[in-house]
This record gives sequence, C-alpha cells and structure tokens, in this order.
Amino acid sequence: MSLRPKLAAIIFEDGEPIDALFARLRNMVAEKGFRVGGLLQEPCGESVFVTHIDSGKRIDLMQNLGACAEGCRLDTAALAEAAGLLAQSLDAAPDLLLVSRFGRVEAEGGGFLNEIGAASLAEIPTLIAVSAKWAAGWRAFSGDCAETLPCAFEAALAWWEAAAPRRRFAPLS
Repeated sequence: MSLRPKLAAIIFEDGEPIDALFARLRNMVAEKGFRVGGLLQEPCGESVFVTHIDSGKRIDLMQNLGACAEGCRLDTAALAEAAGLLAQSLDAAPDLLLVSRFGRVEAEGGGFLNEIGAASLAEIPTLIAVSAKWAAGWRAFSGDCAETLPCAFEAALAWWEAAAPRRRFAPLS
C-alpha cells in the first residue's frame, strides 16, 4: 500500500505547459486500461474551455462582457455546469480524476472545491492543476492531505504509479 497521498496538485507558473501535461497523462493512463475522468482545460484566444473527459462535452468558461468592459469574465453558470460534470465523473468512480484548475473561486470556497473534497474522501487518485499565484490558497485548503508536485510529466507519472489502484496496476513507463 502506498504512503503517498491520493490527492496531489501540480503547481505551475504562467507559460508552463500544464494543459499538455494533463492531456499526455490522461492518454497514457487510459491507454493502459485505467478509467480516467474529470476535466481538461484548453485556453483558446480570449476564452478558456474545459472538456469533460467522460462525455467529451466542451464548455466555454468565459463570458463576453463587451469591448470596453473590465472585471472578471468567468461565467459562473458555466463553472457550475463544469462542476456538475466533475461530480458525474466522481459518480463513475474513475481510477484517476483530473481537475483542470484550482483558482480564485476555489480559494474563496466555491468552484470545484466540493468535488475535490469528495474525491479525497472517496480516496480516488486526484490530480489538480494549481497556478503558483493560488498555491497558498491550495495549501490552506489541502493542508497535509495532498502532495505538491512540480510541473513535470515525470513527477506526475511517478505520483500516479504510486497512487494507482493496485488491483490492476502495471507500470506505465
């Protein structure tokens, strides 16, 4: 039995390829026969999309506020829809749950926080992308219950190999 936490966050800086890392890990784990659920994020021009791994549904998380508008463009209804899809992923009991981001909304107590907590309680291996600017909020939420990883595929893979369900585990490397 692994002593490594089933909950881990990759802390990344702006410009680091976190979304490509998540997509690569998802593909590698799925190719080995493990069930992967959750959300992948894809920045696209002025918008940010999340894709529900389980269904393929794609959601635009940003709203158009107009040409001269200032303020937060996050569409809270779209975020709530994405959280609902993440909850569906949890219900399917995946071998690995990927959570596209922990950010301002989660640091303030909303967003994907309930789903992250539920995954931790269910002991589902869960990997979360956390921007360095929200790392303190992540640590305040997770305390000693999560591992912190650098933004490196090898680190994510090593964590997964330790956290993977043993009933079907085969080394991925």
